[in-house]
Formats: sequence, structure tokens, C-alpha cells
Amino acid sequence: MTYRRRITPTERLYLAAREVAPPFLMHLVVHGSGAIDPARLQRAVDLASTANPGARLVRDGAHWIDSGVAARVRVVAEHTLTYPELEADPVLGSPIEPTADRTCEVLLLTADPVTVVFRVFHGVMDGMGARLWVDDVFRALRGEDPLGAPDPVADADLVARLGAPGTPTRLLPVHRSAAGHGRQDPARRALLRHRTVAAGGKGVVARIAAALADAAGRPSRIMIPVDLRRHDPRLRSTANLALPLFVDVAPGDGGQRVSAAMRAGLAARRELSEMDNGGLTAFPPAVVRGALRVGNLLGARTGRNLVSATVSHMGTVDLAALTAPGFTPTTMRILPQHSGIMPLLFGILETPAGLEITVSCRNGAGVEARLEALLGRIAAALEGDHTGAGTGH
Repeated sequence: MTYRRRITPTERLYLAAREVAPPFLMHLVVHGSGAIDPARLQRAVDLASTANPGARLVRDGAHWIDSGVAARVRVVAEHTLTYPELEADPVLGSPIEPTADRTCEVLLLTADPVTVVFRVFHGVMDGMGARLWVDDVFRALRGEDPLGAPDPVADADLVARLGAPGTPTRLLPVHRSAAGHGRQDPARRALLRHRTVAAGGKGVVARIAAALADAAGRPSRIMIPVDLRRHDPRLRSTANLALPLFVDVAPGDGGQRVSAAMRAGLAARRELSEMDNGGLTAFPPAVVRGALRVGNLLGARTGRNLVSATVSHMGTVDLAALTAPGFTPTTMRILPQHSGIMPLLFGILETPAGLEITVSCRNGAGVEARLEALLGRIAAALEGDHTGAGTGH
């Protein structure tokens, strides 16, 4: 059966965001040592994408359909990512190739460290879905059979089946970012920064949320994406299957109190009530794009946002699952997309080295210095001291 599914309201919002803040791509980054043959990597991508057709989608009106064409492997010779100012990396900011209708791409960076970058348009996959595809690419590189995720099921389909237990959270532009705000330079609208933090374990999202409220010095609303696959463990889909849990956090609440609030929200299945919150995508695309631009302008000029930050934990990484003949992985990182309307978007993975934390931040006058200080504060909170520790990359 040919893979085909309707574009959901969430994904229509992401289509608008791609025009407002291009290229609107998530990047899953695997750093390592050794070498990977480009032709062998392309064959692995082809095989894994057959098992995960969500990695081959193109738009057909109101639907995503399987194009039958896998993401292309693009070799970028003698290049590695430009830490610490990732927002300046010419590869990360480039359009997807070879054509604009593609939704996934794989980069092989050959400088030290050798790096494989999986570029995914958020309109076709969420972070956990992308991880399913990436894991299968490395299985194929090792000569193993991909597990596959062929189900054409996204968030709207699952919520329609499960039902929403309540009403959506009321969203108003009244929340402040811990990184502050400032007038934007059109040439440098967003920052992308990373920290490796020697910490891990339970409650990471709650501890970061508490640290953000403490740094802001005022009540903050934190958006926490919840993987809807938890409601149907048999589901094998790469599609967007994350909806938000909103948690209001006051300075001094601490990680334990925030964690308790998160557990209560999850137990009540509150994320299922947030499908198409506000109904914005019912309007014509031009109106949606205009609303996103106004949201960015309001946040940059006045510091007022619908939420203070998004904190997204993409799980624990088993580096053994990312090995390939001649290639030994050292870490994996998720680099979140810029959206304009979101002041702070944290993407987190837990690896043997600790927490790999990358943040996309709306830039503005004075924001860069405040963001660096904020990342140091978060690292210190996670490590249980006040040294501001954590390596820049």
C-alpha cells in the first residue's frame, strides 16, 4: 500500500513557519571518528527510507505522499560544524537539497570529527520519529534489517481515536523569556548554542524548567512536547506525534515541584487536549504566516510571548546503535529549528558523555550575552553546583 496521509493542523503550522523562518529543519547530528563511505551511506539511507516511508515525503495538496525517492547524501568535504556559533554554520542554514520539495537530507562532513547530519523538515516528522529513521540508517550500515516505521499515523489521527479529555490551554502573549528580548538585527535573527553537561538521570526537563523560571525572576510558562506514542506502544510511525504539555513555573518552585506538576498533567493526558490549540490553521496560509511574524515582532519588541520556552527531551542515546564499519560514534545531538515565535527552544539528548543540550533562541540586542549566562546557570543547576560549568561544545 502506498504511504499517504493528510497534513495535520500541526504540520500546516510548520509549513507556514518554513516560509517565515526558513529552512525550519531539525538536525540530528552524529559525531564520531573513522570514515563512512558515501556510496555505502546512500545505500543505507535508501534501504532505511524504504522501511520508513515518512522519510521520503513530498506534498500533494492537502496530503503527504511517499515520493519513492530517498533523501540524498551530500558530502561536504573538509567541513565540521562551527561551534560555538552554530547559527553561523553555512551548512545548517542552507536550503534542503537537491530540490525545495524534499523534506529530508543527509550530510556527511569529512573534517574532524567526522559527522553525519540528518536534516528533517519538522512538517513531516517529530524528533522521536526522526530517531527511528536514523537508527534504521545505522542498522542498514551494519548490514542489519531495518525495524521500519510504516504506519501513516500522525497526531490528529491518534487524538481522533483516543479522544481529548478536556479543553485546550488558553494561550496569551504575556510570558517572558529568561534570555530577555531586544530589537532584532535582520541579518542575525536567531542564535543556536550548545552545552555538554556532566549530568543526567530523572527530572532533567523539570530541573531546566525550574532554572528558567528562577533566571527569569517571574512566573514562566514552559511548553513540554509529549510523545503521543506512549498511548499506543505498537504504533510505528515517524510522523509528528508530539503535543504540548504546558506547565506554569514560579521562581523557587524547584525541580521536584515541577516534576510533580508534569506527572499530574501526563496522568490526566492533558496533551491530547492541545490539538490545533487556537484554531489558527483554519485560516488561509497568508494569515497564519502573518500571525507568526506578529508573534515574533511582539516578542522581540516587548518581551511578551505565548510561552517562555519549549524544553524537549529526545531520550537516551545508545552509542552502540550508531556504530558502523569503520566509524565509531562519540556523541549525538539534536539541533532544534528556529521558529521566530518561540523565544527559547531546548533540544536535549542524554548520552554517555552527559546531557547534550542545544538551544535555539530568538536573538536581539543584548540577548547573546544573556543566553550564554543562562546556559551556564542551567549547567550549574543540573550539575548540582553554582560554578556555571559545562563545556561550550
